[in-house]
Amino acid sequence: MRVLVLGAENALGQALLAQAALEFIQLEAVERPEQGWQPEMADQLLGGAKPDLVLNLAFYREQFQLGIQDPDTLQAQRQFDERLIEGCAAAGSTLIMLSSARVFDGTRTAAYTEKDEERPAGPLGQLHWELERSLRTRCQRHVVLRFSWLLDSAAGGPLAQIVSAMEQGATLTLPEEWRGNPTPVADAARVILSVLKQLDCAAPVFGTYQYGSAEATTWIAFVQCVMQELIGRGQLAGDVAFQAVPFAELPAVAGRPQNAALSSRKLMMVFGIKPRSWRSQLPQLLDELSS
Repeated sequence: MRVLVLGAENALGQALLAQAALEFIQLEAVERPEQGWQPEMADQLLGGAKPDLVLNLAFYREQFQLGIQDPDTLQAQRQFDERLIEGCAAAGSTLIMLSSARVFDGTRTAAYTEKDEERPAGPLGQLHWELERSLRTRCQRHVVLRFSWLLDSAAGGPLAQIVSAMEQGATLTLPEEWRGNPTPVADAARVILSVLKQLDCAAPVFGTYQYGSAEATTWIAFVQCVMQELIGRGQLAGDVAFQAVPFAELPAVAGRPQNAALSSRKLMMVFGIKPRSWRSQLPQLLDELSS
């Protein structure tokens, strides 16, 4: 199977390529052009590479690390992704697209499943939901992978910001009862590679799936775990002060669901992919951050 990976320069793309190389799996990688992802490039890439499967990570950083929601950026994403969906449908290529817990409104108390009704919490969630519907309607050979909180070591991401603020001794302002699955980017790459391998075996597994590292927690509890790990490494002298504020009053989380916890049961039942603990993966993630 000829696999084309779009967005090979970002943290998720790099993690996937590294894991694939360890298993001697060859993936064709395309990095973001200097001018950004233009709609016509979708046609050029499909026509030139003629892939059996396209993995679209093109806007991973904007969507999952920076959470950019301005209209111009969202429109650029929409135009490129719609063109890619149309091209894959016409060519009969399989398309894997990332989505997120943002397609839900966050009012549910338990973890969301694939059967729950989508009610996007903000503009980016609305885009994810509309692209999901477009993919399901127009491209029969598709996989939608929804993730909760994806974390990498790149500058500007939520983990790097938290660690930097701790090291500077700043008082952290954190949202109360914001729940989700902290998912290291290496774990997300493991899941994607496992899906690719089963699709390569012609398994009839098209559809929508969700993944979050085990177990769901609050953002405050996650930050405290990061703090204790940094103290143990000698990067912090002691506890860092934080102020908890109501979720709805914190602008930094606007447009996000208060409950972003996702059930991974369907993915495990269909693909046999078991969730890994984010706690056991946190040291490696922090190693990458400090390197």
